Amino acid sequence: MTYKFRNEMGDIRPMAFEEYFDKFRNDRGFSRGSPNQISVLRSDYKLLKAKAEKYEALVEEHKKIKTQNDRLLKELDDMKDDGRKFKELLEEKEKYLNSLLRVRADFENYKKRSERENDRYKSYVLETMLIKLIDHYDDLVRALNLLQMLENVDGIKKGFEIIVKNFDKILSEEGAKPMNSEGEKFDPYKHEAVIVEEGWDDLPENTILEEITKGYYLKDKILRPAKVKISKKSKLKNLNEN
Repeated sequence: MTYKFRNEMGDIRPMAFEEYFDKFRNDRGFSRGSPNQISVLRSDYKLLKAKAEKYEALVEEHKKIKTQNDRLLKELDDMKDDGRKFKELLEEKEKYLNSLLRVRADFENYKKRSERENDRYKSYVLETMLIKLIDHYDDLVRALNLLQMLENVDGIKKGFEIIVKNFDKILSEEGAKPMNSEGEKFDPYKHEAVIVEEGWDDLPENTILEEITKGYYLKDKILRPAKVKISKKSKLKNLNEN
């Protein structure tokens, strides 16, 4: 039978049962007769054997504990590596999140710019279309006014009246609203003076006498300025006032 014991340096080494027994015999002061025979009490033998088995069990337990400790140390190192990797992942996630937020903000700004540009383009297209329709509408109104002076053309008049009403309805539905400028004071932002007529001493200077071409609003914006005839006092009246 072989057992393991610690030496003076604390190392564990295998030791035969005979060696352990010799050590036990020397410690107890036993004497040995022949080289192959020794006398020992049964109680001492049982005590010696129990100590040897206990020691062997402790050595095995130590080995198990050491193995478990080594495994735990390795797991701890792995956990430290995982912790470092987790921190790196958090930093990387934060970087990608910030990048995503910047991309999202850029996209939102691009979307708003696109919407504004689309709105401006739609407004431009609508204004261009309405101005062309208003020009055709003016031609139809002038043609209808000429037909009103003719006789025996009632069918043609009614047809033109229907066309003019339909045009007027289209313009109204699209937001085009006519100006009513007669009697107002001339405003260069919405009126264009094409005729200046003197001799209107009883009216304030630059009063609109007549709309030559009707102006239109598109909501609150000037779609087309009105071409108007405005009043002007006579030169003598102006000299007297001055």
